[in-house]
Amino acid sequence: MIKLVIWDLDDTLWRGTLADGDDVALFESRAAIVRELNARGVVSSICSKNDRDNAKAKLIELGLWDAFVFAHIAFTPKAAAIGKIIADMQLRACNVLFVDDNLLNLEEVRFVLPEIQLLDITRPDADAQLQALVEALPVGRSRVEEYRILERKTRDRDVSAGSNEDFLRSCGIKACAPFLMDNLDFTGRLAELINRSNQLNYTGSRVERADLEACIIDVVGYDSWSIFAWDRYGDYGLVGFVMVDRRSQHFVHFVFSCRAMHMGIEAYAMCKVEEKWPAIDAARWQDRFDRARPDWIEDCSFHDPDIRSRLIAGQVTSLAEAPVLRVMFDCQSGGIAHFSRNRSRLEFDNNPRLFALRMVWDDSHREQTYPPYVVYGAGIDYTDPRWPGLAPMLDHGIYRECVRKFCAFLDAQGMRALIVLPPDNAPDAMYRPQMNQTRDRTMRFNREWWLAAAEWKCIDIVDLSQADSADMADVSHYRPNLLVELAETIDDWLDAAEPAALDQAA
Repeated sequence: MIKLVIWDLDDTLWRGTLADGDDVALFESRAAIVRELNARGVVSSICSKNDRDNAKAKLIELGLWDAFVFAHIAFTPKAAAIGKIIADMQLRACNVLFVDDNLLNLEEVRFVLPEIQLLDITRPDADAQLQALVEALPVGRSRVEEYRILERKTRDRDVSAGSNEDFLRSCGIKACAPFLMDNLDFTGRLAELINRSNQLNYTGSRVERADLEACIIDVVGYDSWSIFAWDRYGDYGLVGFVMVDRRSQHFVHFVFSCRAMHMGIEAYAMCKVEEKWPAIDAARWQDRFDRARPDWIEDCSFHDPDIRSRLIAGQVTSLAEAPVLRVMFDCQSGGIAHFSRNRSRLEFDNNPRLFALRMVWDDSHREQTYPPYVVYGAGIDYTDPRWPGLAPMLDHGIYRECVRKFCAFLDAQGMRALIVLPPDNAPDAMYRPQMNQTRDRTMRFNREWWLAAAEWKCIDIVDLSQADSADMADVSHYRPNLLVELAETIDDWLDAAEPAALDQAA
């Protein structure tokens, strides 16, 4: 896979020799190739024997200077220069194409970097080969700015007097690690990262996006973390992804962007995993990166509203400033949001930013914010662990009281709620008696919501008793098919509720 094209200038990107005083003329078709490569995620660099100031001025005049990164323009041997470009960009020679009109230069580079791909631009079919390269690339996104950040950083590191660790401390690196279904907004980029990465793909994994979505949604079977990083040089965006099979406690994915190389990001990610799985085995990678905690990286919370909105805005188009709907369904919330056609207009819960019905008992629910419409998965609060200190009284009036207080609160605030009830007719194995989420309790607590809906007009009900149990891991954890159906039901409910609210206001 080509990730970088390195161009000569004279008689390659333009016709003529700049140093000889020629009035060089741009090969417009090749300039268009550079721009199209950038648009599809393949960056371009320059390696040319020229005066840097003169060549840069000509490229600026032609409107092309900003299309290149890590340009090496000097009267020095090309093999060493190209080797440094590849090393500084943290790539591998096999993912690089060097384009030149001089066979001697091409052979010199091949001798030093035998894995590099070469193109003699004097070949009759050279331009056709470049066009074929472009056409074979999937639609992607420009990475020029990401490498521009790395270029500035590399330049400063090269002149830094201290150690690499000293330099890293000076960078002010920050990172965060969205967990579980918070990762669903990033699945397109995650699949791209996994499938493009080679040297930092420690598990050697490849994936289809739909399969990745299904595994992230399967929170019973898998834990997952996305890794984002930024520092004083700029925002690196998504730089890593980790997934652990909860049953085997083995890594499914442990993969990183080459832009994160030598920053300590792998160790940061490993610390996140070991917080959850302290005995996980990563011994096979012990010689590939330093496992010590990278204390030069500031760990930031994805639950910080500013950080979360910034990262999500990069993935969800036209994200609404003020959401109209909140999905309060614990770990299932993200899956519902992911499949909703109203994704840009909603917010969703994920631990620790959660609603729990027990909050109504001590009025702490009033400390949270709610948009005009909420979806609440009632079954998340049918288990004893959700009611610390109150569980012994749960079946003796507390649950009913909390339901009624919450409905009164919603009504007083002018909000409307869709309550999703778990099935009370599922196979016995789908219930969780170890947490006291029995069929009997499910039937009794569901009944409280039906009574509430009969009393308060602000309450609507969706009953999952007709759902296919094959689409459930248990009565509280759902597979993609059911989440898609549920998202469609919620979207239809919202579409009907909003005009009705406007009519009432009129």
